[in-house]
Amino acid sequence: MQRKLFVFDCDGVLIENKSSWRILHDYFGSRDNSYFAKLYERGLISYLDWMKIDIALMIHSYGKPITKRDIEKAFSTVKVRPGARLVVEKLKDRGHVTTVVSSGVDVLVERVCRETGVDVCIYNELLYNGEEVIPGGVAKVPLREKKHVIEKLARELGLGLENTVYIGDSEWDIEVFKSVGVSIAVEPCGEACKHASYVVRGLEEILELGIA
Repeated sequence: MQRKLFVFDCDGVLIENKSSWRILHDYFGSRDNSYFAKLYERGLISYLDWMKIDIALMIHSYGKPITKRDIEKAFSTVKVRPGARLVVEKLKDRGHVTTVVSSGVDVLVERVCRETGVDVCIYNELLYNGEEVIPGGVAKVPLREKKHVIEKLARELGLGLENTVYIGDSEWDIEVFKSVGVSIAVEPCGEACKHASYVVRGLEEILELGIA
């Protein structure tokens, strides 16, 4: 079988939580940030602008500096989906390249990558002054540019988008679904379900689709 690049989203795919940013907002008591999401979607602010606003909202609501330890505590109850590590191991055993490309929060995505054992992990990074989180970061995977990040990765690995399998779950993933050879949506996936080659309930089903 042709060697393939398997790209997993993190939020809603390798973990059941739909948004690692939402987890932080809930933990630190921030206001709903849907207004700023819409500004980003309309192209009126950059993804980095959105990151700065999100972090600033959290710090303001928390009422004191937020440390990396606080971030880790906020994510301490988040678990990797059952079967995720097994699926990654099986794909690697069959000669495929496994990656995570996520717009989620680095502290959580890094842990998920370690626990699943993927080959490559690309994510946005928070900005620190010592241990203190400050507004800003490094936007390596802006939501609207994820397709280009994956295209660049596939090219660098010599596999191409036609040999890329992307596993996502949200409307932000639809453009990626349209660009890769095979797309898989993990339920619940809303509108994204309609645009995927396959829809699965559990990650183990990926091994039964005949694509790996």
